[in-house]
Amino acid sequence: MLLKTLKGRHILLLIFVPFIILAFWIPVFINPISLTGDIPQMPLYHLMQVITGHNLLVLNSFGLLLLVLLAFLMVRLNERFVFIRQRTDLPAFILAIIASGTISLKGVHPSLFAAFILFFAIDKMFSVYHDSRTLSKSFDIGLLIGLASLFYLFAALYMVWFCFSLLVLGYFRGREVLAGITGFLTPIFFVVGWYFWFDGLPFFTDTIQRLISVNQLSMQSSLFQDIFWGFLGFLVVISSLYMINVVEEKKISSRKYFMILLIFFLIAVFLYFLIPGAGIELYFIAIIPVTYILSHYFVLQKHRWIGEILFSALILSSVLLAFLR
Repeated sequence: MLLKTLKGRHILLLIFVPFIILAFWIPVFINPISLTGDIPQMPLYHLMQVITGHNLLVLNSFGLLLLVLLAFLMVRLNERFVFIRQRTDLPAFILAIIASGTISLKGVHPSLFAAFILFFAIDKMFSVYHDSRTLSKSFDIGLLIGLASLFYLFAALYMVWFCFSLLVLGYFRGREVLAGITGFLTPIFFVVGWYFWFDGLPFFTDTIQRLISVNQLSMQSSLFQDIFWGFLGFLVVISSLYMINVVEEKKISSRKYFMILLIFFLIAVFLYFLIPGAGIELYFIAIIPVTYILSHYFVLQKHRWIGEILFSALILSSVLLAFLR
C-alpha cells in the first residue's frame, strides 16, 4: 500500500521530501569531511570554495539545497515530457531515498554541482525533439556541459552523450554538432583566457593532470553500504530489463527519452571504470537517470505485491545505510 500511495500526486509528499533528504544528510553536517582534500579543483568549484572560505558546513548546505531542488525539478521534467506515462511525484521521493547513498561520501563534491547543471542539459536535449530551434538548443546543451566541466572535470565527457543523444533524436548533423562544440568551448575559452592573462595557465593544466590521474575518494566499505549498493544495482538491472520489455508499447518520444537517460547513465559507469581519477563521486551524477529508471518501473509494473516488497526494501536499505552504518 505504501507504493500505491506514494506514486500518486500528493502535495504533502513534496513537502516531506526536503525533510527526508535533510534527515539522511544529518551525519554530513555532524562530521563534515572535505572530499577534495588538498588537490586543486576546477575553476568554478574553486571559486565556490573561496567564496565560502572553504567552510564545509556552508558547502554541504549548498549541496543539500541542490539535491532538494533536483528532486522537485525531476517531477517537473516528467510533467513536461510525460515519458513515465503518468503524472507522479514518485521521482522526487525516490531521489530523496537514494540520495541517502550520498552520505557514504560524507559530504558534498564538485560532481554534485556538475550533476545539477547536467540535469538542465537533459531538459534541453529532450526539448530538441520536434523543435525548430535545434541549433540554439544544441549550443545551450554544449554550454551547460562546458559549465559543468568547470566544476567537475569529467563532466566534459558528456559531450559524447550529447552526440549520441542527437543520433537517437535524429539530429546528428554537422551544424548541430558544431553548435554544441561551440557552446562547450565558450566558457572554457574565457577561463583559459583568464588564466593566460594572469600567468596561471601552467597551474590550470597541472590541476587537470592531477584530477585525471589521482582518485580523490578512497572509502572503506561497510556491511550496510554494501547492502545498499548491491540492492540498488539489482533494482537498476530489473528496472532496465522491464523497460526494454515494454519499450514497444511506448510512444516514439518516450522511447527516445529513455534511451537518452540510459546513455547518460552508461557514460557515468564507463567513466568510473575507465578513468583513474573518476570514482564513487559519480554517484551524484548517476542518481538522475537511476531515479527515472526506478520510477518508471515502480509506477508501471503490473505485479503490485512485487513492487510493494521491492519498494519497501529500498526504503529499509536506505534507512540502514543512513542511521546504522
